[in-house]
Amino acid sequence: MSHVLFISHARGVHGAEAVMVQAVNACAAAGARVTVVVPSIAPDEGLETALAGISRLRLLVLPYRASGVSNVRTRLVQVYNIPALLWLNKYVQREQVDTVYSCSSITVLGAALARMTGIRHIWHWHESVDTHFGWNTSLRPLYRRLALRATTLICISHQQQEDWERELGVALSNAQVVYNPMKPIPSKPHDSSLAHKEVRVGFIGHFEARKNIPILVQAFERLHAEFPDTALWLCGANSDEDRLYVERMTALHEPEIKVLPQTADVAAFYHQIDILVLPSWRETMPLVVPEAMQAGVCVLQTDRSGMKERIEDGTESLFFPPDEPDTLHALLVRCMDANYRKNISEAGQKKAMQLIKNESFGQQIQSLICAS
Repeated sequence: MSHVLFISHARGVHGAEAVMVQAVNACAAAGARVTVVVPSIAPDEGLETALAGISRLRLLVLPYRASGVSNVRTRLVQVYNIPALLWLNKYVQREQVDTVYSCSSITVLGAALARMTGIRHIWHWHESVDTHFGWNTSLRPLYRRLALRATTLICISHQQQEDWERELGVALSNAQVVYNPMKPIPSKPHDSSLAHKEVRVGFIGHFEARKNIPILVQAFERLHAEFPDTALWLCGANSDEDRLYVERMTALHEPEIKVLPQTADVAAFYHQIDILVLPSWRETMPLVVPEAMQAGVCVLQTDRSGMKERIEDGTESLFFPPDEPDTLHALLVRCMDANYRKNISEAGQKKAMQLIKNESFGQQIQSLICAS
């Protein structure tokens, strides 16, 4: 029976951590023992609760950090991680761990542990090569070495793998593409559109620079001037600072622009909007897209996304360059036609349901991680 040690970079239930929970579930279902390591410096934001019902699981809370935004900072992080690394080295030997899984490209502790112990290292890279993400070219030599040492690099789209190969200047022959799992979302109730008269444009995600919220606000301001019966709902605020971030970029306030806190009930948010816009500078494989599509929402998204590999532009969703607010505005104007919007949302919903039906994430993860 295999024993897999999962190392998280945070303690939330979004993005890479959410996918890691699915991987833990898949391995536990295959009969593997699982240990999950989380950083003590990060606050618990729901990860422990998400893991609570998994059998044969042990949770370890240790002091370590994710990589920094430069080679120097990452080297300092590696020094900081030494106590946790030494403790895990003993744990791996005592508990007969045969595989270590790192849930993010910034989780360098797993790479160090695998090198020290000689066990398999499955490294799941979710992030893109993007200065908005925080990537610094000074990290290139270090990551080139670390990437090639991993037993398997899991990339979440072919585009992401190609981008990293171009950035690192090497062919990642140990990489395998595994699309992220999609969470089932209930369809929008038939009478939900009757609950509001205005057309609601929505965004859900972190309020950070790489999400490119200003271009959405800019495009919406023009849209609202032409179509007063429109509203913009921004979901994901974690603090008053996030609210100020939005207030500084526009003179519009409620009810024209509504800032909502981060929520675990994403379905309720999707059911209250008509159009979802994801304007990020780059997205590897954004889960909010198929979630919203399942819910029957018309989705406009950045064309710098791995979703272009899975969704057809112009019929199932609408793609736009993240540096062209005029293009986004034009697409929003087009979506003011209810019939046009309905055609896009219905085709998108059908595609999302097909992707869910053909889901193979669990089987792929079991094959990569749990196979002896």
